Amino acid sequence: ASDVYKRQELWRWDMFDGLYAVVMSGSLIGIFLQVVPITFLVGLAYAIYRLVKIRKRELSVSWGAEIMRWLFVCYLTGLINLVLVPRNFWTYIWFYLYNGYSGGELDPLFSGNFNLVPTFLKAQTGEFTIGRWVRTMLEGNLIIFLPMGFFLPFVSKTINTRNIFAFAVITPIAIELLQPVIGRSFDVDDVMMNFAGIIIGYFITLGIKATAAKR
Repeated sequence: ASDVYKRQELWRWDMFDGLYAVVMSGSLIGIFLQVVPITFLVGLAYAIYRLVKIRKRELSVSWGAEIMRWLFVCYLTGLINLVLVPRNFWTYIWFYLYNGYSGGELDPLFSGNFNLVPTFLKAQTGEFTIGRWVRTMLEGNLIIFLPMGFFLPFVSKTINTRNIFAFAVITPIAIELLQPVIGRSFDVDDVMMNFAGIIIGYFITLGIKATAAKR
């Protein structure tokens, strides 16, 4: 029995070590997993708040709409923690929680870094080569904002085809302008990819709604 217990303990530690390695790998999956716990906690708190409010006021609600709002809250929590905290903040936290001591220092605030020249222009002049890392970052910045455009028609009555383009421009620019304050950098590539993600997500939702309306 003791041998079985030891093997189980070793298996648990191997599993935790493997998960920790993924979380700290710096990959898109690892970065996503770093913010899952805080997203879960905020989502849980919001769900409890809404359930209490609905029950207390005996509100008549659409549970489909409530689920979409809850998903949007979870998404925004994850997004904020991915783009509006210092770059290695969660890596620092996870290292400390797992090892019990600090593994380094947080990046300094107010970096003042601005990249105003799109990567495709740098590539044309030979200044920059579009490699796998660049493609991954561009794709990631598009995909991470696609849910925002997707959820907006479900959670906001003020967003429509007249103002979605303005929203898709203003929101990424505002986020990018805040990033140098937290030690990150303003990147015009991010603005363009974030814009594209919001627009694509928005029109995916319009397509789904139009298809559903025809049935």
